[in-house]
Amino acid sequence: MNIIILEGEDQRLYTMVARLVMDEEVLAYNLNYPFKTSPDYLWFIAADKDTVLGFMPVKKDQDKSKAKINNYYVADDDGDVLSALLEEVIQELSKDYEIESVTQLRHVPDFERNGFTVMLYWTRYAKMRLSRDEK
Repeated sequence: MNIIILEGEDQRLYTMVARLVMDEEVLAYNLNYPFKTSPDYLWFIAADKDTVLGFMPVKKDQDKSKAKINNYYVADDDGDVLSALLEEVIQELSKDYEIESVTQLRHVPDFERNGFTVMLYWTRYAKMRLSRDEK
């Protein structure tokens, strides 16, 4: 498995994830919330050869030095793929950004294993932040 990092409007991004972000099952996985992108995003894509195993778009807020995970997809809820994506996000962004996530409740343990702590619980999500000592 490789983790590919693409800018939010890179043409390769559309080629790799377009089918997935419009797929009914993938949207249901994301609790029917649409995926977004712009030049402020970095997309972390887990791939095995030509198969996308998951992706995690991260929005970089330049003014506040925050990077926010707010949507993601991992085929079959594979914890190894989710951890690989999180590890790459942390490695790539934690030096320059405070990393926060809006995490689906079922994934809170996966995020906690990767150094995130819960700041706030909602009905279907938890707001989490990467602990400073994990950087």
